[in-house]
Amino acid sequence: MNISSRFVAKNLARFKLITFDVTDTLLKFSRPPEIQYAIAARQLGCPDVCEKALANCFRSHFKRMARDYPNFGRCSKYDWRWWWRTLVMDIFRDSHGHLDEVMLRRVADQLIEDYKTQDCWTKIEMADGMIALARAQMKQVGIISNFDPRLGCILEAMNIPKADFIVTSYEAGAQKPSCKIFDFALGLCNTQVLPSEALHVGNTPKLDYIGAKQAGWSSILVNVDREVEQGVSFDPEVNPNHVFKNFREFIHVLETVELEW
Repeated sequence: MNISSRFVAKNLARFKLITFDVTDTLLKFSRPPEIQYAIAARQLGCPDVCEKALANCFRSHFKRMARDYPNFGRCSKYDWRWWWRTLVMDIFRDSHGHLDEVMLRRVADQLIEDYKTQDCWTKIEMADGMIALARAQMKQVGIISNFDPRLGCILEAMNIPKADFIVTSYEAGAQKPSCKIFDFALGLCNTQVLPSEALHVGNTPKLDYIGAKQAGWSSILVNVDREVEQGVSFDPEVNPNHVFKNFREFIHVLETVELEW
């Protein structure tokens, strides 16, 4: 075993399980939602769609739906497909009032399918390498994401290495940062794993890092610009030594520095 391998083994020795967030951790959108929405509308025969108008409406409607029907409508009388269809249709109604209801439904249903494909996603650099490193250290690997049931199809379409389990907030009935979703993940492990033996990797301070910590796990943040975040208002509960610009930096630290968890 070389020096770098010994450092990695020592840094990860306490963990039996390593889990990953998905959006902006393993994958990112290939283009902003307003552009993807406009592409779908144009393909279905609506050439005069304004991307700026869609962008101006997206955030407010997304917040409203998340507030009124949290977790993609999981605990309401509606399902996740209805949630996304309503969101898309409301965005287009607000930004392009001339489109009829039949067309709005077609666009929404098209986007629900499009976001299951490679066209809408890009793999984060070194995502495969980080999962491979976890596997090389004989760790169980899981996915924990605030997502709907399409996630498995998306990960397969993007050729993300197969995880031992995938937990979506919709399936678990709880969203990060709730401890319930992290506890749910432990229940899916092949062998017993204590919270202190689990490491979660994500990109959002509140949802990923603090959520995991409150569940008794260890956690690190990747794909985060420390200087930008600290300049805005970086959460004081986040250990700056657990924040990394990208997977390449995190792997380098694992191979060269003894981390304190």
